[in-house]
Amino acid sequence: MKKLLALTLLVCSFGMTSAHAADEAKIKELIKMMDMDSIVEQMYSQMEGMMKNMSTELGVKPSEQALFDTYYEKMMGVMREEMSWKKMEPMIVDIYAKNFSDKEVSDMLAFYKTETGQSLIKKMPAVMQESMQMSQGFAQSAIPRIQAIAKELHADLAASREAASKAE
Repeated sequence: MKKLLALTLLVCSFGMTSAHAADEAKIKELIKMMDMDSIVEQMYSQMEGMMKNMSTELGVKPSEQALFDTYYEKMMGVMREEMSWKKMEPMIVDIYAKNFSDKEVSDMLAFYKTETGQSLIKKMPAVMQESMQMSQGFAQSAIPRIQAIAKELHADLAASREAASKAE
């Protein structure tokens, strides 16, 4: 009886999942409408800018710049390969399918077809960039404090370990 009930619940849950799961074609249409591939390209550009700044942070001398550039190109090649849109798109489709119902995807499609939806798509990269810059500013002010706490933790751990070894 328990096995029959478990099997019935399992079969019903499959039916419910497929009835509510978002359609892959609709998700791909939504992703295309949201211009996600361009957003990924903008992300690459931002990462390239941050990585270029590494030469300054590392104190790369003019005589070392060619060496830095060689490694920079290697790093960017790996990032573009590992984070390519071709690799990311199926994962994003899967994430949307897991988290949004077919109705929700349809509603998002309807919204992004409106003037306001199109405005959001166009303005969101600038909003995200400004938000990232703001959060980087917060992070810069927090880093010295976090490093001080980590240093204090390291010292306390060392003292605790030393006390424990003396007690043995």
